[in-house]
Amino acid sequence: MASPTTVRPEPPQQDVTAELTLVARALRAELGAARCVVYARRPDGGLARLAADGDPRECAHTSAAVPLLVEGEVAGVLEVERPAVDGRPPDDTAAERDATAAAPYAGLAETILGRERQANVGARQRRELAELGRTRELQRRLSAAVASGTEGDALVALLASMLGTGVALLDAALHPVSWSAPEGPATLHESSFLPGTARVRTALADLGPEHSTAVLPPDPDAGLMRRHLVAALVGEGEVSGYLDVVETGRRLGPADAAVAEYAAAVLALQSLSETRRAQAVVQARDDVLGELLRGSRTPDDLRRMAAHVGLEVERPHLLVRLPVADGRSARDGRAPASAVVADAVGVPVLAIAEPDAVVLLAGLPSGSAPEARVKAQLGAVLDRLGPLTGCRRAVVSAVCRRVEDYPAAHAECRDAEAIVAGFGGRPGVLDAADFRTLRLVVNGERTSVAVRFAETLLGPLRRNDAETGGDLTDTLRHYLACGAQVRATAKVLGVHENTIRYRLGRIEHVGGLDLRRFDALLAAQLALQVDDLARGGSA
Repeated sequence: MASPTTVRPEPPQQDVTAELTLVARALRAELGAARCVVYARRPDGGLARLAADGDPRECAHTSAAVPLLVEGEVAGVLEVERPAVDGRPPDDTAAERDATAAAPYAGLAETILGRERQANVGARQRRELAELGRTRELQRRLSAAVASGTEGDALVALLASMLGTGVALLDAALHPVSWSAPEGPATLHESSFLPGTARVRTALADLGPEHSTAVLPPDPDAGLMRRHLVAALVGEGEVSGYLDVVETGRRLGPADAAVAEYAAAVLALQSLSETRRAQAVVQARDDVLGELLRGSRTPDDLRRMAAHVGLEVERPHLLVRLPVADGRSARDGRAPASAVVADAVGVPVLAIAEPDAVVLLAGLPSGSAPEARVKAQLGAVLDRLGPLTGCRRAVVSAVCRRVEDYPAAHAECRDAEAIVAGFGGRPGVLDAADFRTLRLVVNGERTSVAVRFAETLLGPLRRNDAETGGDLTDTLRHYLACGAQVRATAKVLGVHENTIRYRLGRIEHVGGLDLRRFDALLAAQLALQVDDLARGGSA
């Protein structure tokens, strides 16, 4: 992998080649040699031919090779070649004579190479200065844009415009977050940027705080059709994403690498700042929701606090209590559970974690019968919530329309859940309002008393039904559900009104209930509710 600041050797100027060719020609003419060649030393230590005079097709042997020294270093070789005589290469005497004769010409070649080296150094310095000036100008423009509030997508688009090529912001998994490319002959698409192949991931594995940029050469097998300059976004010691600059036309240089690295650092800081702001907002909303449910401040204070975090408490809301099984963490389950519910009901959801439950606050959606729709949608996702909380149960409050409603709704949901849990934990979506009367006579610590009460009242009816095949228990249930109306009960059960009157008489006789008394009707209602909970099963 090449560094973006690698300096490549300069190719010789045309006039230098011509001058060295004249030197080789003059030496060949003086010696009558078959061929004279000037070689330059490459950075890797090998030799590259710069100039030559003579026929390369002629079978010749080197008779002399004089090193060319520039600033005390071997910069090349001046070589003299002679044809074989009777199939034998030149002898030592000829080689020594040729080397002595070639020495002045070697000095002239050294002068030419030295002058060329100085020219290259000067040109390289001028280019480096120009590149440094470009780097500073690009960084100045980028800094001015950031200071004026440019961030995210706009910053990526500005960088693409400044560099004149495609730029993409990728997340840590190499998925595109944003990309931009100026109009031009090279058409770029989202697929033009770094693919998430194993070879690309391996090439980027070393990027981090110590080394944040890399250049990836074209590699079709890795999905790289072009050269890529990659700068890592590093925040709090971890790589959170990448800035990918695609080479199109103009070769990317040190200025591009410096600006890309600077832009990546800015984007990383902006991302970290945005994450911290989001976390602060979440924490503030958590704090406000906790205060709202506890009712620990005045209504006016709660309204102001809620408005500060964007919570419209005067709009209709429902509380949803998701109990958490023993051994499960409400804190761990809060985020995924609230995401499931928000997706199901189609409205934003706030959540807090209590020791034994996740409590959600959901705004009622628009449209008809929103409460019923929310409960139906909750019922549809209980199987998804079960693995997160350990319970397939949700307790839903009455609608909260005022600040004062929230603490009462919270307490009602908590008490209803305690009652249900005390009877074994019936699964499903439960309406906390259905337990208002039951809350007056039972709580989660006195469920055994309630069960005995229900059995005392309903046991005789149930045993009579078992012995006679009758329907006294079911008739009582429907009679209460129909508001103690004979006609409505008969219609629901599909029997004659006199049949209902006969069964009610049997209920009074067998169960010892006077169904004309309100307290008897209330006792029967409570007994049936307790019986349903006790027989409802566990989550």
